[in-house]
Order: sequence, then structure tokens, then C-alpha cells
Amino acid sequence: MNKEDHLYWPWKEDGNYSIRTGYYVARRVGQNSKYENLSTSEDKREIWKEVWRMEVPQKIRMFLWKACHDILPIESNLYKRKMAPNPICQICLKSPETVEHALLLCDWARAAWFGAEYQWTPTVETVSSIGNWMVKCIKKLRAGGGEDKEKRISKLGFLMWEIWKTRNNKLFQQQDVNPKWTICMVKALEAIYWKLTEKQHTQKTEGNRSKTNLVKWRPPLENWLKANVDATFRKDTGTGAIVVVIRDHKGRIILGFSGKIQATSSTVAEAQAVRQALIIVNNLQMGRTLIETDNLKLAQAIKSKTALGEAMAIIQDIQILMANLPEKGMTWTPRNGNRLAHAVAKAAEAETLQASWSTKPPTEI
Repeated sequence: MNKEDHLYWPWKEDGNYSIRTGYYVARRVGQNSKYENLSTSEDKREIWKEVWRMEVPQKIRMFLWKACHDILPIESNLYKRKMAPNPICQICLKSPETVEHALLLCDWARAAWFGAEYQWTPTVETVSSIGNWMVKCIKKLRAGGGEDKEKRISKLGFLMWEIWKTRNNKLFQQQDVNPKWTICMVKALEAIYWKLTEKQHTQKTEGNRSKTNLVKWRPPLENWLKANVDATFRKDTGTGAIVVVIRDHKGRIILGFSGKIQATSSTVAEAQAVRQALIIVNNLQMGRTLIETDNLKLAQAIKSKTALGEAMAIIQDIQILMANLPEKGMTWTPRNGNRLAHAVAKAAEAETLQASWSTKPPTEI
């Protein structure tokens, strides 16, 4: 039986044209032209910036990036590639499934957005593209302030991700869409993510603290002495204090020295402390001695005999003094390995150091 040909509108299930679906298609054509210049658009750069700043798992960032790029396997994209019979949303069966429709505008997705803490109801009038809508929402949340604003911004990503997963479960596993259940899944995912993030942060902090605490004063070999030096410097006055603490291999203080100085920089001040230590060791003929400083730049300059402009004259004195010692050494230690000298230098600068500190160190040092 022959039938007459008739017009068929492929963006609606019954084949009949409607103003609503016509608007969708027209808007989509305009968006496609915008996406062609995605990488050069200032607006799109702002979108990428906000996406990568979100505190969400990497897989969600990638998902949002794909959504803004319009490369998710939604019905309209599959239809354009001739991989779907029509572009209609398989959940509402009313409108073409664009990325905006799938994540924001489908009736059940709008219910999820309204039911979440935002209580937003995205509409065709308020959503020009998913990327621009995201940036607008993020700016609104950031302007609202509050300690948890970054978490509220991250919830955008978590909610979109769970909406997408719910959509896929409906299409591929025939599970009914339920906005309330989707919101519950968002809360569960957030709780797990923030707990893991906090745990990782705690472990990292404790790890760094452990590494710091592992750095202790290292005693010299038996029959050697170690002279730890340190200095303080105040740029506004050009003054400071230097300290020398000489200990044996058992950590016993053999001699201590502290004094006020004039200097032009912290490196010059530290160089004066090294010079003073060598003067003491030479004058008292203390024999095998290691000089230890926490100024890496100064230690390297002395050991390699290279110039260090700001302290050149003092370093020349240091080289001469070291040449007079048959057995000596120059070492560097992190600040935590030089705590005693550092504490004494601070006390000397504040003029709270007792004269007998080298024989009876105060408890705080």
C-alpha cells in the first residue's frame, strides 16, 4: 500500500515540530560555532581555570572538561555521528539531549539541582552554555564568602558527576532516576573524598614533621670537637649577635662565646661567627675541630674557596685562619641541627643571655 511522503522532525519523538525543540536546535547550532574557537576565547579560558581549581577527584575534572568541550557521548552527539537513531533524551523523551539538557535541564536533573543545598532551578533562559553557567555559579558562590565556599564550589562538580552517572545507569542498567538518591550519593561521595583528603594532608604533615624531627645535632668523631656557629641580623639597625658553641663527641659544652656585631647582611653576620670560632680554636690551640653553620651559601663558598662578594674580606680571613689548623673541617647542617647555637644567638640579641650560659645552659636552650 503506497503512502504519501510527509515531513518528519527528527528532534522530537513523534516527529512533529515544536517551537521548543526548534529553539534547542537553533541554539545548538550557535553553540557549535562558539566551541570551534574554544581555545582562543577568554571566557573559555576562565572556564578551564575554574575547572582545574575545583577540589574534586581528577576523574571529575576530566569529566567537566569534556562536558565544557561538548565531547560527552550524549544523544545529540551520537546522532550527529550516525550512532543514534535520533537526538532525543532517552529519559524525558521530550527534548534533544544536549550536554546542558543532560546535566542541567532535563526535568529530573532540575529536581536534583533544586533539592541540593543550592536550590537552583536551571532553565533554558538562564543556561546559554554549561561552561558559562558554571563560571557564573562559581562567582556567585565565591562572592558569598564563608569558610566552606570552596567546598560548596566543589559540590557543583560532584553533583554534575552523579547526575551523569544516574543518567548512564538509567540508559544502560534500566535503573530509575531518583533526584533524592542522586543527592544522597553526592553527599556520600563528598564525605569519602574530604575524609581521604584530610587523611592524606595529615599524613603529609606528620611525615614532614617526622623528617624535621629526625634532624638532630650530629656529634663529631671521638677526639674531635665541633664548633656550631650562628648569627642574628637586623636589617633596620645593621646590628646583630654572633654565637660559638664548642662541644665534644659526647655533646658536652667545652666553650661558649657570644657577642654583638655590626653587619650588612645575614651572610656577613654568619661569616663573622665562623671567623670568631676559628680565632678561638687557633688561640686556644684546640686541635681537631669541625666548624658547622646552617648557612649553606657561606659553607659552600668557604669549602670551594670561591668569592662571595658581600663577605669577601671576612672569608679571606677565614681561609687564612683555616690554613693555620692542621686538622679542621667545614660542614653545613639544617637549622634544626643547629638549634642550640640559634637559641643562644636569639637570647644574646635580646640581651637575656646569662654570662655563665656556656657552663650552665638555661633550660630553654
